[in-house]
Amino acid sequence: MMNVDRSMAGQARAIGEAQAQSTADLRILFVVDSRFPGLGGAESQAVKLAHALKDRGVHVEYVAPMVNAGEYDIDNYDGIPIRFIEYPHVKYLGSLFMMSKFALFLVRNKNEFDFMHVHVTRLLAATAGLVRPFSNIPIVTKISGYFEFEGGVLDQRKRLNPINALMRLALRNVDYVQTISKEAEQKLLEAGFKPQQIALIPNGIDTSSPPAPMPESDVFTMGYCGRLREIKGVHVLLKGYAKCKAQRPDANMRVVLAGGGTFEQELRALAAQLNITNDIEFLGTIEDTASFYGDLDLYIQPSYVEGLPNSVIEAMHAARAVVATDIGGNNDLIEENVAGHLFPAGDDEKLGELLVKCFDDQNDNLRLGKAGRAIIEQRYGMDSVINQLVGVYSGR
Repeated sequence: MMNVDRSMAGQARAIGEAQAQSTADLRILFVVDSRFPGLGGAESQAVKLAHALKDRGVHVEYVAPMVNAGEYDIDNYDGIPIRFIEYPHVKYLGSLFMMSKFALFLVRNKNEFDFMHVHVTRLLAATAGLVRPFSNIPIVTKISGYFEFEGGVLDQRKRLNPINALMRLALRNVDYVQTISKEAEQKLLEAGFKPQQIALIPNGIDTSSPPAPMPESDVFTMGYCGRLREIKGVHVLLKGYAKCKAQRPDANMRVVLAGGGTFEQELRALAAQLNITNDIEFLGTIEDTASFYGDLDLYIQPSYVEGLPNSVIEAMHAARAVVATDIGGNNDLIEENVAGHLFPAGDDEKLGELLVKCFDDQNDNLRLGKAGRAIIEQRYGMDSVINQLVGVYSGR
């Protein structure tokens, strides 16, 4: 038995050494096609992945467009080199100039990187595809689901638009498409991508910290974290909460909303109309999301569309029960009555019923939160996600 154990231990060490060797020599370019550094989900995930790769000895660099001229004057972000593409902010002309500069950058630096990982599939992903035969840098581009399919480059309704058609053609040259939900994977197949091009790799999270303890306050606190836009369904949350409050008028409860956006004034007006203004707190954009989730008793994700929401992953990681719309992305994470509850998008009546249920049975919320934490540890831990990405980068 001892010889067998030693043999297995030796094999494990050999595998670990091989993985370390394969990652130590990798040079990865992270392309973030948005305002970066930024607080969006895609930007946040890119930063987490970059640091997790760096911790494994991988050399990572960022490149991003200078969305707001002169906004940043830095050459690294938290110790990782960053280069900005400056361009004139003129409609159409600015985009062409940005794409041209990025194409030239890739060709000039074709021997500097082993792989390119594009976060947010827009103009820079298409540019990388166009110059793929000249740069020789393999490409994986990330498709979250919503932005690309609803008005973006993969929107089937815009497939005959000349610019979109050209971009879609260019994307055929990418080596892999990383998608983070099963629904987005199916849409990619319908859009003509080959199965061998698609890598279903979810967003990841560092699971080393323990679950957040439940708040000691006697106020039952529900929360949402994300952009305040109509598509995020926060107005449905407010209406659902108002219905819950009508059924439990003496209950000590509140809703906290973290994030900013163009819909905030409409939401404030709606809260006043529903007579729940005193129960709703707008926190604005926050940086310490761990503390935010730790202050909650229940997390609510009322979106109409999603990719794979980091906010739900973080809430589950904090061992909080989740009430979410039954849409792609959310239902990749939440199975009914396992880690939370699902309701039809836009159905504030059903949401109100579920909020009453969660308020009345807070012990069951603990069960759901514990199950959610286990799911995140098993399927969405950063180590697992990085292993999968390194496999793509290494051609395994």
